[in-house]
Amino acid sequence: MDNVTPKMMNLCLTCRRRLRTCLCEFIHPFETESRFLILMHPMEFKKEKVGTGRFTHLILKNSQILVDVGFDENPQFLKFIHDPDYQTYVLYPGDETINLSGDEVELGSKKAQFVVIDGTWPCAKKMMKLTTALHNIPRVSFKTTRRSEFKVKHQPLPECLSTVESIHQVLLDLNRLGIEKTVGAEENLMNVFRETVKQQMEMASDSSRPGYRRKAFSLPENRKISKKWQSRLLFFRNF
Repeated sequence: MDNVTPKMMNLCLTCRRRLRTCLCEFIHPFETESRFLILMHPMEFKKEKVGTGRFTHLILKNSQILVDVGFDENPQFLKFIHDPDYQTYVLYPGDETINLSGDEVELGSKKAQFVVIDGTWPCAKKMMKLTTALHNIPRVSFKTTRRSEFKVKHQPLPECLSTVESIHQVLLDLNRLGIEKTVGAEENLMNVFRETVKQQMEMASDSSRPGYRRKAFSLPENRKISKKWQSRLLFFRNF
């Protein structure tokens, strides 16, 4: 088994997906002034079927992925957040956040680095709790009326956005503020995302394919929201 390569396992060497669902033809990488540091939970890295964090990294040239649960002793993480060329912000909800959707937003003179936590909502909360180095870093959020297009995944509420949707919204706001000039290149994030959702919906709806779901696939509008989410403040609200 030690000599088995991803290619032999029917995996794309770039996007790490099965060859039949390879996304590489849809991915068009582009540069950003801001850097995006994606902190990925190990479960997201190993098991996630869509993997929005992975293809987001492939699209954003100025981005990095680090995999862990707590990052306080992760040397790569510490190097990034102490980079003197960047001012670091955490994209995470809180009582006091910088609203990127506002008209008057000041992010300082340095280039911005956004830390994005990539995992399920409970996992993201645990990662934030364990990574104490993030606790005193300014948080940013956004205000939007958009609804998540992640139809194959259960979200606590419709306004809870996935990693790629959140980063896309941040780039839209940064362009509006004149901090970024990606001139539409950011739409590739959503184009690739929609392609992955389309693929997953087609496979989930194919009764001839063995699935990993215990229950049959259903559209978001037909799903019931679990009562447990009522006690979890893990998402961005519209203020």
